[in-house]
Amino acid sequence: MAEIQVDGHRVWYSTGGADWSPGRPLVILLHGAGGDHTVWALQTRALAQHGWNVAAADLPGHGRSEDQSGLDSVEALAAWTGRLIESLGEVKAMLSGHSMGACIALTLAAREPERISALTLLGAGAAMPVSEALLHDTRDRPERAQAFITAYAHGRPSHFGGMDSPGIWLLGAGQALLERCPAPVLHRDFAMCGAWNGAPFAIQVRCPTLVLSGELDRMVPAKAGRDLAELIGGARFETISGTGHMMMGEAPGAVTRALRSFLGETAAGEKPDA
Repeated sequence: MAEIQVDGHRVWYSTGGADWSPGRPLVILLHGAGGDHTVWALQTRALAQHGWNVAAADLPGHGRSEDQSGLDSVEALAAWTGRLIESLGEVKAMLSGHSMGACIALTLAAREPERISALTLLGAGAAMPVSEALLHDTRDRPERAQAFITAYAHGRPSHFGGMDSPGIWLLGAGQALLERCPAPVLHRDFAMCGAWNGAPFAIQVRCPTLVLSGELDRMVPAKAGRDLAELIGGARFETISGTGHMMMGEAPGAVTRALRSFLGETAAGEKPDA
C-alpha cells in the first residue's frame, strides 16, 4: 500500500506489490459501492507484474482513505479522480471501474477526455437504479442491507462454491467487506448510484472502451451493459460466463485476461510485456 494526499486528505492505494517504473502506462482501478481496493486484489497483482503501473485506490471514506465532505455525487467523485491522477504525478491514465467505480470512470472520461486513454467498465449500465427499500436498509438496517447485497451481487454458482480458486468463501468475504464500510458511507454510495444518469456522459466518450458484464448479474444485468456499450462510440462489449456482479472475485482469471488483452491493445500504442 502507498499513501498520497488529495485535497489535503490521506488516500491509500495498492500498487500490486510492484514498484512503479518510468514509462509504463498507469491503470487506476476504482471499486464499487461499499468496497475498497481489495476487490481488485488479483487483477492488481497481475497487471503490476505484466507491464503496468497500478493504483487500486480506496475511495474517500472507504478502506484506509480519509473521508471528505462534498463528495456526495458521482460527478463530484469523478472530479476527485481527476485530482487523484494529478496527485499521482501523471497527466493521463487508463481507468477501470466496477459498478459505482465504473460510473465515476465513465463520467470523468466524458468530462475530462484529455486525462483518459482507455476505459474498462465492469458491472455497469447507463443507469444504476436502487430500490427505496434497499436505500432505507443501508441507512437504518445496515446488517440487513449487507446480507442482501452480498447474496444478490454474487451469481448462483458462487453460492455453492463454484469459483476459480478453491477454498475461498466468496460470500463470507463479501459480507466482511461490506461490514468494514461505515453505514453512512454505504448509504451515500447507493444514493449516488441511484441518482446518476450516465447516458449523457456515455455518448461523449471518445477513448477506447470495454464494457464487461457478468452473465448472471442480477444487480446490473448484462443487457444493461450491452445497452451502455451501444451508447459509447466504438465500445467493445463482452460477458463473463457464469458470474454475477462481483466478477473480479467470481472469475478472476477471465476478468484479468479481458483487462490485459484490452488494455494491452490500447496502452498508448505499446503492448506491455507478456
